[in-house]
Amino acid sequence: MNNQIRQSIWSVADVVRKALCLPTPMCLDDLFNAIRSLGGECISVGDDDSLDFEARIMAINSSDLDCKFKIEYVKDKPDTRILFSIAHELGHLFLHLLQQDGTFKTDILLHRSSDSSYQELEANEFAAALLMPAEKFVNACQDYASKNSNQVNIGIIADYFNVSNQTATVRGSILQIW
Repeated sequence: MNNQIRQSIWSVADVVRKALCLPTPMCLDDLFNAIRSLGGECISVGDDDSLDFEARIMAINSSDLDCKFKIEYVKDKPDTRILFSIAHELGHLFLHLLQQDGTFKTDILLHRSSDSSYQELEANEFAAALLMPAEKFVNACQDYASKNSNQVNIGIIADYFNVSNQTATVRGSILQIW
């Protein structure tokens, strides 16, 4: 992904975070409340081997319904994975489904998959920027760095932002902290 696209995605995530008054770090309840404020709903579904997603979003453009979109998520996953998966689906909402007139594209169903399409990569980038804003991530790394060796314990950073170690590691790498 080129730097210009990445910066644009980070800007969208900043606007969304500020508009929805999302705290950093955030928890699932923060995201659920934000989704409700947007006219969406989150629905947990059981963990079933036949499910091919951790979370997925469906846009609904019907004047008969109060709900504009819904996100289904697999409830039997660690909270860190659920948090990132739901933030990922919000990335799809703001980057790929929202149209100029404020309605959503309903002719496509986006969900996490094993393929690395540009839409999946962009949604991942959005989720990381939403959950771990660059400046706050850098500050947290500095605050939690070992005073003797200047090394960062990735587990502490991941716990602070309520994400997995892998997610925090990738964010630090993209921000060129390590």
